[in-house]
Amino acid sequence: MGDFNYLHITGVNDLPGYHAAAAFTTKSSEVFKEAEEISPRHVSDKVSYMPWGADDQMPYDIINLIESDETLSTCQMFNAEVCYGSGLVYQTDEMCKRNVVNEVEEFFLDNDMASYFLGVCQDFKHFGFAVSVIILNEQGNKVVRVLRKEACYVRFAPANKEGVIPQVLYANWRNSVRAEQVEVIPLLNPQSPWMDLQAQVKKGKRKFAVVSRVPTPDSTYYPIPYYASLFKGKWYNIKQLIGVAKEAKLKNSAPIKYHIEIAKSFWSNIFKASFGHDNLRQQLAHLFYMGGWKKFEPFWNFMIQYGNLNRMLPVLESLLSNTGGHRTKKKSSNLGIGVLKRVAL
Repeated sequence: MGDFNYLHITGVNDLPGYHAAAAFTTKSSEVFKEAEEISPRHVSDKVSYMPWGADDQMPYDIINLIESDETLSTCQMFNAEVCYGSGLVYQTDEMCKRNVVNEVEEFFLDNDMASYFLGVCQDFKHFGFAVSVIILNEQGNKVVRVLRKEACYVRFAPANKEGVIPQVLYANWRNSVRAEQVEVIPLLNPQSPWMDLQAQVKKGKRKFAVVSRVPTPDSTYYPIPYYASLFKGKWYNIKQLIGVAKEAKLKNSAPIKYHIEIAKSFWSNIFKASFGHDNLRQQLAHLFYMGGWKKFEPFWNFMIQYGNLNRMLPVLESLLSNTGGHRTKKKSSNLGIGVLKRVAL
């Protein structure tokens, strides 16, 4: 048995050790399937989080499915742009004091609100929730920074007895992470964020996470977006299989036998040499000979090898006769055809 270590899990692959190819696909509906009971995972003795899916890879599996379909990925980007609209703009009327206007302008200069808001729109459309981080000044009475935490890299801590999630954990969960690689951020209570903020500020905290959710029928830690029905149905897989089937046909039923490269001046030189003959018949014969025989020798060799030369003799006789404009050329061409006949037989 051959070595299968280099097979791609999706697409068409030649099976090592076999004269066959196989198409590999994944079942998209299983991306939202929980293969086992979800329980908290521990980063350290004091910090734990709820995994996103049984293997904690669900957001990345969702992104992969979206990126595998050119229509779906384009539509998701369009949805995010529609959500973004004209972006975030601020309005300061004549009643605002000059120092307030200056503070607002400085805030927008220190915070890339356009990038922030478009990223939030992307998270909403992909995962149904978004996480923002606000940073207060030392006095705790002004917001000086607003940051986006990409939803796919956010994990929620287990809820307490009151059903409140106390904090979020931010890290690259694609790979195994160590405790020092995880950023733990207090999460404001979504049910009463203002009161919670005031209480946390009194404790000396200045950095907080704020979660915004799209309402869904369920109340899981990580909401299942509405477009999940695309993967749970059959048409997504059918569309993927059409591309896989066409790829398999191209690789196995319609291979490219030859790849012929010619110089840019090839055809101009052929025409120039052909027009050097006296009459039109000789010019065409030279053109067909140079363009049809000399540069396609692999094809003629193939015809000779598999005994199909007799079918092509009329074409050969037309190509190889009168190319030089002399009777001797015709005799030598006929002699060459006779030799080819004997080779083919």
